[in-house]
Amino acid sequence: MTDCTTPQDRISTAERQDALRMLEEHHSFPCVYMFKVIGYNSGEFAQEVRRAAEGVLGPITGEGDLRSRPSAGGKYLAVTIDTKVESSAQVLAVYDALKALEGMVMLA
Repeated sequence: MTDCTTPQDRISTAERQDALRMLEEHHSFPCVYMFKVIGYNSGEFAQEVRRAAEGVLGPITGEGDLRSRPSAGGKYLAVTIDTKVESSAQVLAVYDALKALEGMVMLA
């Protein structure tokens, strides 16, 4: 049986540990962390981003915690989430959930 993930979806344990270490070096958890996702402006993309993040973090309820802006041509939508995270592991879990979104083009 073969692995069905694409090469960019596979992250080694060492790479994950490096990512956790870097997050912990640059942030004091818990903290407010910014996630930015760019995807195709399908009309539902912002809500899909919200649902994916809330699946890890719980409700995102603060005003201004989730913002979106279409590209100049309207083909893409940039969604920004500023929300409290408890740990570096939680940050990576949110990124994992966002990577799985259909229509996702880039994470920042």
